Formats: sequence, C-alpha cells, structure tokens
Amino acid sequence: MSQQKFNTIDNIAEYNSSVDPTNAPENILVSGSQNVLINRQRKVQSRGGYTRLGAANSALTAIRSALTWHNSTGGELPIRFYDDELEVYLGTVDGIDVDAWTRIADSWSTTEVMRFDVWWDTGENLDQLLLVVGNANHYKWGGGAAVISSGGTNTLIKKGTNTWAQNRFYTTGTRRVINARTGVAFTYTGGETTATLTGVTPDPAVADIVEDDVFVQQILTHASEPAASRNNHTIKVFENQVFFGSEDDNEVYVTSNDDTLDTAFSSTRVAGEGALLTLDGVSRGFGEAGDKLLLFAGNHSIWKVLYTNITVSTTLAELLSAKKLDTGANQGALSPDAIVQVGSRQLVYLTNEPALRLIDDPDKDLISQRKTLSNPIKPDFDSAVWTNAVGIWHKNALYLAAQNDSRLFILEFIEDAQGRLRTFWQPPQILPVRAMFVFDGDLYCGSNSVAETYQLFDGLSDTASDDSKIPINAIAKFAYRVPGDRRGNLFNFDEYYVDGEIQANTEITVTFKYGWDGSDGEGVQTIDGSDDTIIEGNVFGGSLGQTPLGQNPLGGLTATPADALRFRQIVETPKNDFDKYQVIFSTNDVDRFWAIISHGPAVQLSKSRHISIRV
Repeated sequence: MSQQKFNTIDNIAEYNSSVDPTNAPENILVSGSQNVLINRQRKVQSRGGYTRLGAANSALTAIRSALTWHNSTGGELPIRFYDDELEVYLGTVDGIDVDAWTRIADSWSTTEVMRFDVWWDTGENLDQLLLVVGNANHYKWGGGAAVISSGGTNTLIKKGTNTWAQNRFYTTGTRRVINARTGVAFTYTGGETTATLTGVTPDPAVADIVEDDVFVQQILTHASEPAASRNNHTIKVFENQVFFGSEDDNEVYVTSNDDTLDTAFSSTRVAGEGALLTLDGVSRGFGEAGDKLLLFAGNHSIWKVLYTNITVSTTLAELLSAKKLDTGANQGALSPDAIVQVGSRQLVYLTNEPALRLIDDPDKDLISQRKTLSNPIKPDFDSAVWTNAVGIWHKNALYLAAQNDSRLFILEFIEDAQGRLRTFWQPPQILPVRAMFVFDGDLYCGSNSVAETYQLFDGLSDTASDDSKIPINAIAKFAYRVPGDRRGNLFNFDEYYVDGEIQANTEITVTFKYGWDGSDGEGVQTIDGSDDTIIEGNVFGGSLGQTPLGQNPLGGLTATPADALRFRQIVETPKNDFDKYQVIFSTNDVDRFWAIISHGPAVQLSKSRHISIRV
C-alpha cells in the first residue's frame, strides 16, 4: 500500500490583511485571525491572557495615562492617571510590603490626558517627574514615599533605615508631604537627613495618623508656567531643557536647562537659555531620533530643532531654531502618545493618513519618502478608530493600541546574527488596552473601560474579576491553498496532518472551508489534547532554561506553559471536492493553550470535472 504524501505548511511568516487571501503565500495568516501570536520559531499559538495589578476597581473610567519612572536613585515607579486620580504603585517601602496603587494627588481634570517627562534638578541633585494636563500650569513630583512609624509633637518618624532625603523627599524650597490614606498635607522645615522630620505642621500629634500610613511628597504646582492663559498639553525634556507645546496655539516654549520656570533669553542667546519656537500648527507631540529633537505640528508638519553656534561680535552665542521637514498631506503625527522611539536613532509614529511611518535618519529632510511599516495590514489600519492611540516599544516589538476598538497591533523586529532585519505583523489582539508601560520587564496596560491595570500576556485567560475569567477567542486563519497552483481543477482529501503543542485540557477546532468562504462546503473536526494516542511527550523548552536564548522573549509574549505536550495527528474528514480551501484553527475557552507547527492535507485530483463553472 502506497504511503500518503502530505503537502504541509510550516515556517509561518506573518499576518497580512492587505493581500487577497486566495492569492497569498500559503504560510501567512489573513483577516479574521485574532488573539494568536507567531513566535520566533515561526509557529502560531494562542496568546496569553492578562492579570490585574493591584486591587479591583469597577469604576467606569479608563486609565488615560501611564508610565514607569526609572528614577536616578534606582527606583522603578509605575504611575497611572484616571478620572481625577494620579497614583503610583508601591512595592516594598521602608521594609513594609505596600504592594498597592497609592494616591499621589487628586482633583485633576477628568477629561484631559496627562503627559510626563523627566528633568534633572541641580538644586535637589535628583531627577524630577514633570507633568502637564491641559491647563496653564506644569507640575513637579520628586517621587518621595515613606511608611510612618509614628507622629509626635511637630514630628514625623518614618520606618526603615533610610533617611527622608534618601527616600527622595525634598531638602530645599517648598517641603510638604501628604498622608495618602487621609489626603491631609503637612509642611516640614527640617530633619530630612534623619528618620524624623521636624517643624511639622499641622501637628502630627493630634492628626489622624496611624502606624504604616504611607506618606508621599506633595506635587509642586507651577501656576501659569511657562505662560498665563495658555494650556500645556505636550512636554518633552531635551538637553535638560523643557519644551512645552499646546493644542491651542502654534508656539513651543523652551525653558533654560536649570530652571523649568525660566524661558527668558537674551538678544545674543547663550547656550542653555530659554527660547520660543513658532511652528505652522498646534503641537502634536515630540520625538527623538539620533541626536535630534523633532516637533510634530498640526496634521501635516514635522520640524527639526537645530542648535547652531554663532559668533556675535566677539561673543560666542547659540541660535536655537526649528527647520521644517518635507512631508506630504496628513503625514504629521496623529497622537502625541503614538510617537515611539526605537533604539537610539529611529522613531516610528502614527500619522493622520493613518499609517505607521519610520524615521531612520533625522538629518534627511524628505520625510515623505520614509518607509511605511503598516502597509501589510492597511485594511486594519483604515478601519481602526485611532482616537487616543498609544504606542510603546518593548523587547524588540512595537505595540500600538487602538483603544476605542480594544485592538492591540504588534510589529515584531527580529535581527539575525548577520544583522539582517525581519519585521512582521502579528494578528490583532482583542484586549482592553489604553495606556501602556513596562514594569519589572513585563508589559502592562491601563484598561480602556475601568480603573484597573493589567499585566499583558500573563496566564491563559483574561481576568474579569477575582472570581471569574474571560475566554480568549483565538483564531488562526490561513490563506487559501490551491494544490499545485492548478487553478480551475477540482481536488479533495480525507486526511489532514497536523503537529504542534497542546495542553491536555484543550480541544482545537479545525475548520475546513472548501471554495470561497465555504461555498463548496465546510467541515469541522477537533484535536483533543486528552487523547493519549496523539501525544509524543513534553514540549522542549516548556520551562525557562530549556528554551534557546533568542527564540522566545524571556518572560514574554510567546512563552510556552510547562504542561504543554507535543502532538501529531492525522485528522480524518469526509471528502469534499474543491478548487481551493482554507483551514482555520480556533479555541474559545478559558485556560487553554495550543500551537501549530506544521499542517497540510494528503490532497489528490478529483475524478470529477468542474462542470459548474464552464460556459
């Protein structure tokens, strides 16, 4: 008896929604795929879920802004903004496990997006987090947090061995702390270099203070800075000078490099002084590529900041100006939060077209000829609602969220040992993503609907609450295949080979669509992970230490569960004549994992003629 020859697909390349699925490479995923990932071993697998960071919060308000501040004293502080609340996630402070989102300040705007950058304060000899939130002010926070041991007469005693100054509390200027539990603010006049603050008012001895209360440094408000009656929407620190942009006018104010309140400059401008730049549109954010700062203005424009040394008479001066780059219509940035630096010289940004464009050399003026990265998934880009779009770079991949659609797009960048770069898109991930940040090496997001924060690609289910899970509807839809590229003929098969990885509790639905969208019939079969006859053994690399470095991001996107099993199965299905067919692998359940490595039928030419299409 002759052996069957299976015509298998392996080395899955990418997701592509731009090509006609009946005329596409057979090893790509096409439109309709979702919640699956192509890993660096070129197999497709169901994605991980998400788990909550911190306590549940069912308030129907999105996390509008988030970041992780890696400060100059070694701290890693996740920060989020929602409704009118600004919070920091504190782990262990002064030997106490806080492990909770802790209020920094409230009573903010409930509609604006908060934006941040980090500036070095020579007076405190510490970096500071600067904030703008769509009003005339800008704000400064030093990152101080401490756990209280007790409050005495005009004193506050903290726990741990650090002094208050070592916990980043201010030693100069306005010095105030807030009890995060009660919201009561206290001013102090001394004791920062010890564990006991002195000159504290109101008197802690009669205030509502209990052991293990968390105190944070109060945010400083710089009212009407850099200008009165002008709203600050965007911010960027470059060469320790702060650039403030507004969505209401075309001006960008630039501060001196040692004072965020000083935008003045002399007629013969000295290096480090302030400046005022006038663009041709409202501020749409800032980007940094190489050693150049780029200013995005209106729907169409990009400007490059130039620092030029000049000699005026006998005085060495500096000219700070902006040069407009050549861009096409709608090739400016759509969102300040979707301008993402990639490495040291490149940045990518979402345009108003919409498209994802790459700037790889900021010294080239012709931006309109820059590479467009989004063309392989242009239909997805065109149909997405990009309001409040956000992006982030993490572990050699770009993540771009269309939060109104709950869709996360991922563009992978993979470089081999010879320096050859391969980029490919993942299928859309259906996730409640708005703001994103990286914490402890993992990717997190703020929810687009409730006041919660999640670790992404963690576990095997999406977390609805402490008591329930949301199924992940994972679909890998491959391009149509025409056996032997013999279009117009009829074919059939009754055996389909599949090998991959599966958990014992998982059943993969295998759907065969014969003809366009099943016009010639449809078949459905299953692969059952509990069937011992198809199991080969444990998956190589299922635990850290077995996976070859460079194959899967550590702790990451495409990690394989330790209990995943290798399988191979010949799926039997009734014969059905077709001129082309499509195969779809899917699950829609909680706590399930599967991966497809290769698959294909033992196809043969049908004995029937394709009479129905003859004229």
